[in-house]
Amino acid sequence: MARSVHDRYRAAFVDAIARALGAPPAEIEPHVKAAEPQHGDLSFPTFAFAKALRRPPPAIATDLATRVEAPGMRVAAAGPYLNARFEPQPFTGEVIEAARSAGLAYGGSEAGAGKTVVIDYSSPNIAKSIAFHHIRSTMIGHALVNLYRSQGWRVEGINYLGDWGKQFGLVAVGFQEYGDPARRDDVAHLVDVYIKANARAERDPAFDERARTFFKRMEDGDPEALKLWQEFRESSLRDFQQVYARLGVEFQHYEGESRYQGKMDAVIERIATQPGVKSDEGALIVDLPYAENEPPVLLRKNDGSTLYATRDLAAAIDRYERFRFDRALYVVATDQSLHFRQFFRVLKAMGYEWADRLVHVNFGRVGGMSTRKGQIVLLTDVLDEAKSRALDKVQENVKAGRIHTDDPDALAEQVGLGAVVFGDLKNRRATDYQFDWEEVLSFEGHTGPYLQYAHARACNILKKG
Repeated sequence: MARSVHDRYRAAFVDAIARALGAPPAEIEPHVKAAEPQHGDLSFPTFAFAKALRRPPPAIATDLATRVEAPGMRVAAAGPYLNARFEPQPFTGEVIEAARSAGLAYGGSEAGAGKTVVIDYSSPNIAKSIAFHHIRSTMIGHALVNLYRSQGWRVEGINYLGDWGKQFGLVAVGFQEYGDPARRDDVAHLVDVYIKANARAERDPAFDERARTFFKRMEDGDPEALKLWQEFRESSLRDFQQVYARLGVEFQHYEGESRYQGKMDAVIERIATQPGVKSDEGALIVDLPYAENEPPVLLRKNDGSTLYATRDLAAAIDRYERFRFDRALYVVATDQSLHFRQFFRVLKAMGYEWADRLVHVNFGRVGGMSTRKGQIVLLTDVLDEAKSRALDKVQENVKAGRIHTDDPDALAEQVGLGAVVFGDLKNRRATDYQFDWEEVLSFEGHTGPYLQYAHARACNILKKG
């Protein structure tokens, strides 16, 4: 496997440095890291050895460069660093042979055998279509699922739906005013209703209060309110699953904030015991030391309704009790960093040792989205647009004889999906990026279509060979 080939080279570099310094390999190993690409593949900083050797780090690195001999690697000093670059041969040949031997298992391992990871990702709101910005959480989460599974971990992927809260009250009372009963299972219609209801709530306090009251009825277990909620939830879920099927994304669990209705009083009671709670203008907050201007962690509003922080706390406790996870990832935008820092802090203050196993996998926003229809936000529309634009390029290349296919439409779907997904994942996870149609659909450069084209060419070479 490629990883074992890399590890063998790394071990050889460590051993060579250890011999040159007269130190045990175990002392050298923790210091060897991946090098900056322009300097090579592996790097050994010499700072930690300057005191014992009584020499400045750059001098140590220069001396080591003349004495370290590692098979298949070029070794050179760069300031205080000793860098190693793998020779194209034999490294490339070893990697190819490992890939041929391992087949589909190439790159995998059993390093995570016996361990469980819970990954919370995608998480759209019900009574709305999946927006384009959900591509980030969905595909980053999906990639993490595949990576962990390839390393032998048991993966529990959770789509934590936003299916509770005042926003549903807006959809419900908005449907009473603007809804068409014949289209109650049409998610696009529900989105339109929500937009109208939200706009009205901003200018009409009485209407906004009706939405709050409806949500309070849900929290109080009113059968009529819960029946409407369940109906809209199921319609949304069917709509979501069509998009996920198109992307090839599957979840082990579809759960939502509603799962924890009725379980939050117990969480609040536990917090009241440790670390404590206090009232702030009628709302209940966690009694923690807060930094200047830091908003407090709200558990319950002054009208008695709960907030998503309370539900997230209940969900984390429930997930640990169910899965006994070794790690739990939350693939959520950087905007929510404060929420997760506070949320993890509260669990730690409650005495849960496993709070240290929670990780916020943050990501930047995507901007610049526009299509032939203009500014849009729906993921389905973006995928349709990608397919349409890809079909133009496919047909153009078919006519020119550069592409041969019996089904241009199916090929355009594959190219369009690949372009959008690769166009998202190629960016640095934690930074914002601008979406550009010409760039993501290009058959040249660092793009999905180019990768697919290169794969097709490689397959064709193997076929001819």
